[in-house]
Amino acid sequence: MMKSQTSDITRYEGLKRGRGTLRAVARLTMLACVMVGVSIFLDQASALLSDAQFTWGERRVMGLVGLVSLGGAFATGWAISRVILVFADVLDAFADAASAASRSAELIETELAPTLKRIALALEKEPRGNLAERRTTHETRPRSG
Repeated sequence: MMKSQTSDITRYEGLKRGRGTLRAVARLTMLACVMVGVSIFLDQASALLSDAQFTWGERRVMGLVGLVSLGGAFATGWAISRVILVFADVLDAFADAASAASRSAELIETELAPTLKRIALALEKEPRGNLAERRTTHETRPRSG
């Protein structure tokens, strides 16, 4: 029984490792999206950043461009990373379900099937008359209640 549990663990180890890998990919995706947001901000604000003296209006425009590009990139990165994390959890749930199904099948094969076989053999060995007697005794017993 221990031997098959060990093979069961190694069989789904790749799926379990996949969850950790997808978590790392989710973090990197979020970082990449923020970097794209910084790139978009610098691209759009380059004309404003060319001279060092900013007027009141230019500062407001740069703030708005920065808020939209960085905020949008962060929100996009967060949403994509959440989808990846959900997929990682689904992958982990599939691995757990497959492992549980394998353990259940093994339990049925090693415990339930031999027990049912012993019960069937015991019932086949018992004389038919004795079984009929037990049924009539049980049926004719007065009910209490």
